[in-house]
Amino acid sequence: MVKQREKGFTLLEVLIGLAIVAIIVAPITMTTTLIVKSFRQAAEYNAVLPQVQNASYWISRDVQIASGITLGDPNGFPLAFDIPTDDDSTHDYGIKYLFEGNKLMREVYDSSETLVSETFIADHIDTDNTTFSTVDTDAGHYRLTVTAAGDVAVATKSYEIKQRISLDY
Repeated sequence: MVKQREKGFTLLEVLIGLAIVAIIVAPITMTTTLIVKSFRQAAEYNAVLPQVQNASYWISRDVQIASGITLGDPNGFPLAFDIPTDDDSTHDYGIKYLFEGNKLMREVYDSSETLVSETFIADHIDTDNTTFSTVDTDAGHYRLTVTAAGDVAVATKSYEIKQRISLDY
């Protein structure tokens, strides 16, 4: 009687094959995961950066024309401005920046301190890391740091802002 050779793989051959597949698949999986994560982070950064830029635009604009600035505690918010309309300070209107959750809002008050309008300025604001501080009060020089954060991306920018109007009223 002739023994027939058995067909199939030995356990050792199967284990070696699995090891080779694992060596090939692991880097591909890690690379794919990294690409997806990087894409998501870049997309989210592109969403939060305009929030930082919008907040800085509006606050910088109002600082430059304000005759008076009042900082809140401890991070400078709520932030209030007196905006002159003419030489009579009783005609000034007021602007206030405040947080509603993670949203930055801008409120405008007329000379009788009646709320005229409320505008949404920016979203995803990290209120703990967004600050407005005085650099030099006499020179009307301030520093604004705005941070906006998503789930995987954070954008932070700091700005030096100087009042443009004469402080000699």
